[in-house]
Amino acid sequence: MGAARRISRAAVLSCCAAAGLAGCASSAPGSQSTVLPDRTVSAPTATAAAGDPQVLARQAYLGMWQAFFTASRTADYQSPSLAHYAAGSALELLIHGLYQNYREGIVTRGVPSHNLAVTMTKTSIGTPEAKVTDCSDDSGAVAYSKSGKPVQGEAPGRQAISARVQPFDGTWKVTYLVVEKTGSC
Repeated sequence: MGAARRISRAAVLSCCAAAGLAGCASSAPGSQSTVLPDRTVSAPTATAAAGDPQVLARQAYLGMWQAFFTASRTADYQSPSLAHYAAGSALELLIHGLYQNYREGIVTRGVPSHNLAVTMTKTSIGTPEAKVTDCSDDSGAVAYSKSGKPVQGEAPGRQAISARVQPFDGTWKVTYLVVEKTGSC
């Protein structure tokens, strides 16, 4: 989660990918988590893809991380695949982390592992939503400078992640994301 560390560290390292996502929670090693305001691009809708909502929410959450780490390989903060799985403050956090990595010349190789649980709830207006708790291990993701040298920073490890996943016009998206510092789970 090198980039994911920044996002978690700064947006989960790469702001979620080696220098961003680890920054999802904070950009400085050992600092406290940072949470962006919970904003959405558009209002969630009750209409979602057919199927088990818990499975669909899990797929959206894991798809978001896959899209993030794919984008982290080149620090592509403009990757359109991010918006397929995330919206609102979660999308902003991912983009911010990747942009930080882009500016600093940091890319990520590898991927983190996830140990997650999905709990289904309803919003105050009755639309379904999922709450995801994850203990992600970013030991399998390493941040590098674009020259190929490993980037020094927060040691890899396990990070607690909290997310909210909601339906948006036929698909589920992560709308809220908090990545805690390394060692939080």
